[in-house]
Amino acid sequence: MAVQKRVNEFDSSLFHEELEKRATFTDDQYQQFLKLWEFKKFKRNEFILKAGEVPKFSMFVLKGCLRQYIVNEKDEETIVYFAEERHFIGDLLSLRNKAISNYNFQAIEECELLTISAENWEYAFTHFPWWAQVHLAGYQKWVALMQQQLAESHTLSGEVRYLNLLKSKPKLFQRVPQHYIASYLGISPETLSRIRKKIVNE
Repeated sequence: MAVQKRVNEFDSSLFHEELEKRATFTDDQYQQFLKLWEFKKFKRNEFILKAGEVPKFSMFVLKGCLRQYIVNEKDEETIVYFAEERHFIGDLLSLRNKAISNYNFQAIEECELLTISAENWEYAFTHFPWWAQVHLAGYQKWVALMQQQLAESHTLSGEVRYLNLLKSKPKLFQRVPQHYIASYLGISPETLSRIRKKIVNE
């Protein structure tokens, strides 16, 4: 069960820093904006949001790592995104349309999150114009990442994709199980094991 805290009971400095990278606002505006968000804490392996349900909130990661994944008709999982500290994550389309989501969000480690409801999200766009700028910058970055990931899955070998991920996110390999890495890369755990052995022996 998620643990919740009031806005003055947790450190939101990471959140403030990420917002400042994308927009300009006063301290008073930030404090008012922060009140729209809720702090929630999830245990390791705990589900944050489940597929087949209408999402209740979108998220910002203060601490921990979580995965976003889908399950096909054969009950096979495919991870589409890892969210570490400083990442925004959620099924925004389903949240805003109050539609059922196809995605599962699960804590890989103990996670501390800031969450915002659909109602508060819409309120933020109306009352904090700079939030639209923040959202657009983050959304464009996410779309670019998804497009790159899709292109690489069709054009690059599993080994090259593994090396690219290792180069771009080396710390991820220290906190995420290897079978999750394989799922994210779209290869089997056995293939990942062979790739790792080959790299070590070269």
